[in-house]
Amino acid sequence: MTQQHSDRLADPVVDPERDPAGDEPWRAIRLPRTYDEQRLLADLQALRSLPQAPQPGPYHDGDWTGILLYAPGGGTADVEYPQLDHPAPTPALDDAPYLAELLAELPAPKLLARLLVLPPGAEIGEHSDCGSSFQFGSLRLHVPLVTHGQVIMVVDGERMRWKAGELWWGDFARRHWLRNDSPVTRVHLVVDVQVTEDLLAMFPAAAVAAQDRVGTGIARYLPPLQPHRGTDAELAAFAGTFDLPARLMPLFAGEDSLAGLARDALAAVRPAGGRLVVTLDGTPAFALERTGARSFSAVGLPAGVRVEFDGVAAPTAAEVIVRGLPEDLYAAQLGFQSGPVIPEQRFRLPLRRPL
Repeated sequence: MTQQHSDRLADPVVDPERDPAGDEPWRAIRLPRTYDEQRLLADLQALRSLPQAPQPGPYHDGDWTGILLYAPGGGTADVEYPQLDHPAPTPALDDAPYLAELLAELPAPKLLARLLVLPPGAEIGEHSDCGSSFQFGSLRLHVPLVTHGQVIMVVDGERMRWKAGELWWGDFARRHWLRNDSPVTRVHLVVDVQVTEDLLAMFPAAAVAAQDRVGTGIARYLPPLQPHRGTDAELAAFAGTFDLPARLMPLFAGEDSLAGLARDALAAVRPAGGRLVVTLDGTPAFALERTGARSFSAVGLPAGVRVEFDGVAAPTAAEVIVRGLPEDLYAAQLGFQSGPVIPEQRFRLPLRRPL
């Protein structure tokens, strides 16, 4: 892939106590953890024989690959509908005890964890990851395992110079790109986590305050981490069907299914196992877990997405509430965000009965 990039490579943000001028959000922060490089490399060596899956996205040529360490249901294969099962450790971590310890110690639920591999000469084109933000409730953390001074990673025009064993947060909702001009294969542990109070405590107070100034404040919206399980009989009041509009489909479809699912779908809601299971055009798609009397979180998604049913005895509508994402979710999911981030979007979907 040939990509033209800006040559403006400023010094990185390496001092977590420095507050950027004005209300400009931070691009990257080194968090207060440093890991043993040799133990990281020992685990990496133990995983070298595992197959590496090409990473999604149209902005690279397929050389960018990865090994799943946390995935929906602990599975090692891509799934079409990832929201049916909570993320869990994959079998790969059985042979990587130090990585397993590192991940377990992070004070936040993991959404996804991967070892991402970029060989010499490979490039990841400029793109943005709109689902990685304080407001949406999901942050992307990096721990370099193998890197080199000639690996160039740029976030919003600022070059990052992260060293092996360091823990970093980067604002990957901004435009960023990566090129490996070195002779080594670059390997990073990349972890998507939900925002929690304990996680925010790892960030400098000035950075948290800066996020508040731009209207994030995701912690105050975080639902309980342990859902309020109900019986299927109690949840039967929420059963019904509704039309899920195409603009919401990227939230509830696997990335490999975007092209086929960028359309309206018939959603059917049924209680099963103490939660609500939603099918799209007859195929099980995602699950909802109760966080309040009529509020639900979507399994596998952060707190920036929730579903609320209206307040009558027999609900007549489901409302999908989305925080911190742009209007065009399809383009954003592909890495090409257009338009501004919207603090809150609400979609009222009339509920029909019977099924």
